[in-house]
Amino acid sequence: MLDAFQQSPHQLVEFITAVAAREDGVSAAQAAAELASEEFDAEVGAVIVGDRLEAAVGFGSAPPPAEALCAIRPGLGVADLRGVGIAHVAAAGWDDAPPGRLVVARLDRGFAPEEHILLLGMARGLGLTLRTIEALETERRLRAEHQRQAEELAERQRLLEILLDIQRSISHRKPLREILDAITAGAATLLGVQRVSLVLDDALDPGRPIVARTNSPAGGSAPAGDALVASVHVNGRPAGALVAAPPEGGEFDPADAELLTAFAEHASLALTDAQTLQAMQEAFHDELTGLPNRALFVGRLEQALEAPRAGEREVAVLFVDLDRFKAVNDSIGHAAGDELLRAVAGRILGCLRTGDTAARFGGDEFAVLLEGARSAASAERVADRVIEAVRRPFQIAGKTVLVGASIGIAYGDDGVEGADELLRNADLAMYQAKRDGRGRRATFVPAMLTAVLERVELETALQTAVARGELSVVYQPLVALEDGRPTGVEALLRWTHPTLGTVAPSTFVPIAEDIGAIGEIGRWALDEACARAAAARRRRPWLRMAVNVSAHQVRDPEFPVQVEAVLDRHGLPGDALTLELTETMLVDEHGDALAQMERLKALGVSIALDDFGTGYSALRYLQQFPVDELKIDRSFVAQIGDDPDEGDDAVVRTIVELGRVMGMHTIAEGIETPAQAQRLQALGCRFGQGFLFAAPMPADRLEAWLEQAAPVCRAA
Repeated sequence: MLDAFQQSPHQLVEFITAVAAREDGVSAAQAAAELASEEFDAEVGAVIVGDRLEAAVGFGSAPPPAEALCAIRPGLGVADLRGVGIAHVAAAGWDDAPPGRLVVARLDRGFAPEEHILLLGMARGLGLTLRTIEALETERRLRAEHQRQAEELAERQRLLEILLDIQRSISHRKPLREILDAITAGAATLLGVQRVSLVLDDALDPGRPIVARTNSPAGGSAPAGDALVASVHVNGRPAGALVAAPPEGGEFDPADAELLTAFAEHASLALTDAQTLQAMQEAFHDELTGLPNRALFVGRLEQALEAPRAGEREVAVLFVDLDRFKAVNDSIGHAAGDELLRAVAGRILGCLRTGDTAARFGGDEFAVLLEGARSAASAERVADRVIEAVRRPFQIAGKTVLVGASIGIAYGDDGVEGADELLRNADLAMYQAKRDGRGRRATFVPAMLTAVLERVELETALQTAVARGELSVVYQPLVALEDGRPTGVEALLRWTHPTLGTVAPSTFVPIAEDIGAIGEIGRWALDEACARAAAARRRRPWLRMAVNVSAHQVRDPEFPVQVEAVLDRHGLPGDALTLELTETMLVDEHGDALAQMERLKALGVSIALDDFGTGYSALRYLQQFPVDELKIDRSFVAQIGDDPDEGDDAVVRTIVELGRVMGMHTIAEGIETPAQAQRLQALGCRFGQGFLFAAPMPADRLEAWLEQAAPVCRAA
C-alpha cells in the first residue's frame, strides 16, 4: 500500500475518495470497477466479494461472465472472457472481511508491475471502504430496530394513557357526549385513520341511529374498502357498534381489531355506567322540546352528505330563527317563553315529511334537514309552510302571542365541503332574510359569504383605524338661504383603507357600532372637529360646529363628561357645538336618551335631529325632548323640482311648519339647484347645505372657503 502511494499517490487518493463517497456497498463496488477500468485504460473492470461478482463494467447490455471473472486469482495473467475474448488481466485482493478482489482486463497489452502495485493499493482501499460501509449499515439497522421498538413502546404507552383518561372520565361522571367523543377521537388517532364513528341505537327514533363522530375531514366522502367494526353493549345487550373507516389507500393490520375492541369495551362501560338510554337522550336531544340537538343534527347531516345520490336527490338545510321572540319572551316571562318554543317545535314538525329532521340549536334557533329535496322548489315549499305555520297566533298562558320566522336555505351540492359549511351557508341566508324584512326566506348564494368576509376584514381594520391614521374629517358649510352667508360647519367622518380605498360612512359606522369601536372613533372625531372649530372661531366667533354622534355614544353615561372635557380642552363654549342625533334614538332609548340630552343641554350644547322624516318619532317625543334643530333629509329635498308646479314639497312644507310651531330651526340637506334653495326659502326654511353652496372639504381648504365667503368678523 505504501509503495502504491509512492508510485501514484494522486490517482490512489482520488480513487479512494470517489469510492468512499458512495452510501452503500453495491454502489461503492460499481464505482470501483468503473474508476479502475478508466485508470488502466482497460476494457473490463470488476469487483468480486467473497465468491460473488459484485460489479462489472465493459460488457454492455450482455450479462458479464461471472464464473470466469470469479475464477481470476490475484496476480497477472490472461483469461478468456465471454463477449471480450482472450484478455490480459490483473487482479489484486484484500483480506479484510469480507475478502475480495479488484480485477481489470485489457486486450492490447499486459500490465506492468508498477500498475499491479497501484491496483493493489486500490483494492485495499476498496476493501477498507466496504468494511466501513458494512459497519455503518449494521449500525443503521440496529438503530432502526431500536427506534421501532421505542415507537411500539411509546404507542402502547399512548394507548394506556388514552384508555386511562377515558376510565377517569367515566369514574368522574363527566358528560356522556364528552366521553364518547374521547373514545372515537382516541381510536382514530391510534389507528391512524381519518374517521371513527360510534353508531348507537336511538330508542326515540329506531330507524335513525345516533352517530357520534370525530376526526372526519370536512366534506370527505366515505373511504372505499372494508370498515373495521367492534360491537358495543349496554348491560350485556347489543346497543350499537364502533366503526373505523379503513386508512386511505391501505388496509387494517390484524392487531387493529384488538385495539378497536378495547375502545368499544370502554364505550360499553361508559354507556352502561351512564344508565344508557336517558343519558343518550340528554346528550343528543334538546331537553325542552325533545327535538334532536345540534350534535345529533350534524351527525345526520354528515351521513346524508356522504350517502350515494340517486338521480337528482339533494340535501337541503333550513335554518330557522324566530322573529320578535326576545320581546315576547321578556313580556310574558321565561316559563311562557319555553311553552312557546315547544309549540313552535310542534308546528315545525307538522310541516315536515317522515324522514326529515327538525332540531333545536338553542335559544330561538331551529334547523331542518331535508333529504331527497329533488328541486329548489320543494325546499322552498317546506320553508313557506313553516313561515305560515309560525305566523299563526299562539295561545300561551292565556294570552295571544304573535311571532314570526326568518328562514335561510342552503343546498348540499358538490361545492359544499361538509356539514359545518352547509350550516354556515344556511345561517348566512337566514340573516339575509332578516335584512330583507323578516318573516320570509332567502336562499344562499356565494355573494353572501363574500359580504361576510368583507365585513370581517372591515371589522378587523376598524379596530386600529384611528391608531393608523386612516380616519379623517371633512367639513361642509351650513348657510343662510336668505343670502348664502355661512353660519356653521358640519364635520363628516371619512375612512380611507390602504387597500380597499374609501369606505362609505353608511358602511363602516354601523359596523363600528356593532363591534364596539364607535366610542373611540366618535371621541376622536369630536376632538378633531372641536379643534378645527376653535381655530376658525378666532376670526369668526359666530361659527358653530355640528358633529354627528351615534346612539351608542349617547348611551354611554360618561358621554356628557367626555363632551365637556373636549370643550374645555379647546376653549370652546357650549353654544359653539351642535350634536346631531338620529330621530329613531328618541323611540329606541326613550328614558336614557332624555336624561343624557338634558345633561348635554346643561353644557349649552344644541341638539339636532338628523335625517328627520325618515324615522319613526312621534310628536309627543319632540315635545318631551330638548331638540333645537330639525334637519330635513336629502331624499325629501330631492323631490323639489325646478318647476314649483311639478315638484313634490308636501313633506318639506310639513316639517318646516312643524319646526316653526315647536320653535325649532329647520335645516335642509342635499340642496343642489338654485330652484330648490328658492323653494325652501319660500316655504320658510332658513338654513341649508349641499353641493349648490359647497361640497365637503378637508380642513386645509375650509379656511380659504370661509375667507372668501365671510372675510369680515361679525356676530351671528
